Amino acid sequence: MPYTDQYVTVASTAVYFTGLACFKTAAGQMPELRGVRPVQLSLALATHGLWAAGALILVSGALLQVSVLGELTLLQAQPLLMAGLATLLVLALLGRGERLSPREWGSVALLAAATALITLSRASAEARESAPTAQEVVAVAVPSLLLPTLAFLLGDLARKGSHRRPTNGVALAVSVGLLTGTAELMLKGMAERWTDPAGLLASPQPYLFLLATPLALGQLQIALQRCRLVIVGLVATATAKTYLLVAALTVYAEPWPDRWDLVLLGLFLSVLAIAAIPRHAVGLARPAASAPRGHRL
Repeated sequence: MPYTDQYVTVASTAVYFTGLACFKTAAGQMPELRGVRPVQLSLALATHGLWAAGALILVSGALLQVSVLGELTLLQAQPLLMAGLATLLVLALLGRGERLSPREWGSVALLAAATALITLSRASAEARESAPTAQEVVAVAVPSLLLPTLAFLLGDLARKGSHRRPTNGVALAVSVGLLTGTAELMLKGMAERWTDPAGLLASPQPYLFLLATPLALGQLQIALQRCRLVIVGLVATATAKTYLLVAALTVYAEPWPDRWDLVLLGLFLSVLAIAAIPRHAVGLARPAASAPRGHRL
């Protein structure tokens, strides 16, 4: 694996989390955002300068990923993408003054162990030859879009008043992660067709990507407004990369691992890391920028 591809892959996640930090700062300057009010949500995002700048940074990170996803297998890229979480920890803990509880640090350690196991599993040298049909791609993507969106909207409708216990936003971040993972899965397919524009436009991946991305961005901004950057970023990233690895090994002609036992154990630890994060923030002060200003939308 060329070192240049490794550096670009890690850099793409660092760029992504920089955009995420812009989103978090913008969240504190926006009125209350609700998923059940999509028009007001879209207007709030589109008219906010800092959020737009963060979106451009995120797009830059996505383009960096596209430039290497066609060259690397997911087993090669996934640990590099997860390594970018170090940037998130620096931005959230040092830059914003957020904190993690001992239990939450345990989840970070589990994610690190999961990444190490997947790195050690190694991709097989034997390539698989079958490419997915458009129907197979749609069959995988559509439930991955509908289920988290529906769960998010139902949770938003059921929201109580502001005197509830502060939430860590794990369910919100999982929803964001599934949508992000679906968008990245489509990016992976697009990267493999980049040199064939006609074939790319005839495939469902670009259109599913354009559907998944705004859903993920809207839910991400709501999650960041309500919860800590570090938890939203950790859970959403772990969910997205776990989904991406499993779905890509199933849908695309990705080389299978030499050591399935290490991959399965790594995936189990990733799920355990997400499940171990407490639902409510206990004893941790919320950053002042998390509180929305202005009138409710």
